[in-house]
Amino acid sequence: MSKVISFATQKGGSGKSTLALVLAAPLATEYGLRIAVLDCDYQQSIVKTREQVDAANFAKLREANPDAQYPYDVYPWQLSRIFDFIDNPEHTYDLIIIDVPGRADGDDVFNALTACDAVIVPLVSDYLDRASTAEFMTILEAIKKAADDAQIDFQYYGLPTKRVAGQREEKEMDDYIDGLGLSRFNSYLGHRKAYTRASTLYSLLNPAWARYAGGTKDTSDEIRRVCEELIERLGLPDRRATAAASVSTASTSAK
Repeated sequence: MSKVISFATQKGGSGKSTLALVLAAPLATEYGLRIAVLDCDYQQSIVKTREQVDAANFAKLREANPDAQYPYDVYPWQLSRIFDFIDNPEHTYDLIIIDVPGRADGDDVFNALTACDAVIVPLVSDYLDRASTAEFMTILEAIKKAADDAQIDFQYYGLPTKRVAGQREEKEMDDYIDGLGLSRFNSYLGHRKAYTRASTLYSLLNPAWARYAGGTKDTSDEIRRVCEELIERLGLPDRRATAAASVSTASTSAK
């Protein structure tokens, strides 16, 4: 069965759609996962990235390789129809990623979150974000306890994002979340321009695209650590050898 995750928060502007974009392509191309992204956000940022940003590069790629495909599927979707997708027996995805609206405070949003195996909450070390993030994660902790009582698998994790090395606020955020007994990733993503240039066509682990986006070795290392921790925590298959063997001319076609 597919694993279902969501990137969610109670505060807009935390970068949850960016997180989905940054991680989906490498999970598909480098780790060999079959992925579907359901874009349920009102802004449709992921759908727009594919249709308005990546379409031209994809057309060029198809000229060179008519069999080329996007590395994962993207669907504009309604929150009220989440279960129609998840429960469809014809789908064979390893991972379904739900990008919920920017504020997770409606019944449809919370119904969607209960459909997930895990909810990933961006942790931004900003004083204004801290209280609302902790409050949201406390709600997720309550959902987890109810799921445990019903013997349903449900997890949630904070994922530190927009990190700036050496800032006191970063450690304070970690200590605050840990002090509340809430779960978080050990890995993190820094505050890097390259992440705002994530693509639905090319992975930021693709050297050519990483150079174009302004990525560095540190960028690649951060993404790999987050991907591998996500795979381990969710018990997802790791098909790195298979993915490496199937790499096509896409890796040399990024502009």
